Amino acid sequence: MPNFQILSSEQHSSTYVDESRLPTTFSNFHLVNVEIKEAVQASSEFPLFFSKVANQQRWTISALCGFAPKENVFETQGTWLARFTPLSLRTLPFTLNFEKDPEAPQTVLDIDSPAVSTTKGEALFLSSGRPTAYLDNKQKLLKERVTAMQQTAALLNDIAALNLIQPTDLIIEYSDNTQQRVGGLAMLNEQRLQNLTSEELSSLHKTGVLSVLFNILGSIFQINRTIHLHNTKFPSRFINNVKFETSKQ
Repeated sequence: MPNFQILSSEQHSSTYVDESRLPTTFSNFHLVNVEIKEAVQASSEFPLFFSKVANQQRWTISALCGFAPKENVFETQGTWLARFTPLSLRTLPFTLNFEKDPEAPQTVLDIDSPAVSTTKGEALFLSSGRPTAYLDNKQKLLKERVTAMQQTAALLNDIAALNLIQPTDLIIEYSDNTQQRVGGLAMLNEQRLQNLTSEELSSLHKTGVLSVLFNILGSIFQINRTIHLHNTKFPSRFINNVKFETSKQ
């Protein structure tokens, strides 16, 4: 579990972030949030699905990076194997806390992250107490992500209203002839997409979402890469195939 502290020059003047250790922290995420502006790039690396955020109130886009919690097959021995890194990972080990003031969120640091050090890495504060260029850049990324999350939430709300999101189960077939059903994900409803009216298609095209949806649809073929990386990292749980089945829920 992350151990977040509100970032301050007084408390973290001797705290560093070792960027070379960040991929180790990625290994804890089998689902990685992807914002809609990143979806085209991400679709060339990961199979993209829709999933509900923790409070179940809105949809988000998730890259499937593993088939079990805390298993990210795109990370191995501290190396990140993907050419693209989503904002949700690039901002680590920092995040924003909106609880005290939604208009002025606080930057918080996961002090238990393997990337956080007291001896080496990127300093967070200058001797004057001002943020370093490294921390400034991280805070800019955090703000960029907040804006991107708001855009994603609004556009996915429109997509859901068009009934384009279809809850889907993954049926994982292992080499020992066992199967595992994984729920909680959703795919783009291709049939519904093909049956949209000209007005609905025009609306999606104007917002730039239509091309993104086709990239998300095509990203499903990246599941083969995820299977290959899983079998390389976890050969004792070799996967033969993954099927998709419309959820009965």
